Amino acid sequence: MTVSRPSPNPVPSHIVAQSLRKAACYGKAERIAPGLVRVLAENAKDYTGPGTNTYLLGEDRLWIIDPGPAMDCHVAAVLDAINGRPVDGICVTHTHMDHSPAAVALQAATGAATYGFGGLPPAAVAVTEEDVDADFRPDVRLGDGERIGSGRWTVEALHTPGHFPNHLCFHLVERGLLFSGDHVMGWSTTAVVPPLGHLGAYMDSLDKLAAVSARLMAPSHGPLVDRPAERIAEIRAHRMARHDQILDCAGRGIVAVADIVAAIYPDLPDRLVQAAQGQVRAHLDWAAETGDDAPLPLVPTRPAGAHP
Repeated sequence: MTVSRPSPNPVPSHIVAQSLRKAACYGKAERIAPGLVRVLAENAKDYTGPGTNTYLLGEDRLWIIDPGPAMDCHVAAVLDAINGRPVDGICVTHTHMDHSPAAVALQAATGAATYGFGGLPPAAVAVTEEDVDADFRPDVRLGDGERIGSGRWTVEALHTPGHFPNHLCFHLVERGLLFSGDHVMGWSTTAVVPPLGHLGAYMDSLDKLAAVSARLMAPSHGPLVDRPAERIAEIRAHRMARHDQILDCAGRGIVAVADIVAAIYPDLPDRLVQAAQGQVRAHLDWAAETGDDAPLPLVPTRPAGAHP
């Protein structure tokens, strides 16, 4: 079982992503824990690490957690891993294009119902440049705290907005296994980009996940995390450290978003600048909401197209 632990001196995420891709095993069913199989989609990017993890939960009967992108090779690999077993449901963490679109093909092949928090409203789709699945609507809408499955395969849905408005994490209650989606990953921090991302909601959702006291965390990108509480605390500390950096910049008269990015993200590749600008905007928005003494940026930004 491959796991990741927090690093006191984290390597930039795009460098880690390159390393993870080299070791990736695409299109194969990997048994990573009892009753848990992972199929890795070959959709690697800077913010997806090696690609999207689709999980099969169960033994004689299955639940699919995060169907993944609409790639024929990935759908075929997931169906091979299912191997004719009945599927009770297809659970979607959120409707970014690397998570939900394969639900269509998997539902057609298995007849299973889809589960999720809900689709993205047209008004939200209209204001973002992120790659979103505007068509997904779950057959069964899950609210925060609702449970599906039965016995030792009972799964609790946790609404965790912040990275994305309709983001759900799924908690396998009896075993303390948390499917954390994009909200918490072991190999990288998570992009929070307005207008769909909201940093205050993201931090509140971190607290919700910490309260679960999970024993093992299975993110939608990257390896398992065997110390969830430690990783969640590290993510919170990192985000607060960035917040302090951004407020310090503002206090020194560095208030344009592009200038703040240049100051706190040294040597950032050009292709990642837009996402970093969105992250800075999220911090400035949060500072304004909470009353921190930070002037508004002089240069507004558009949301980034890349996301984890």
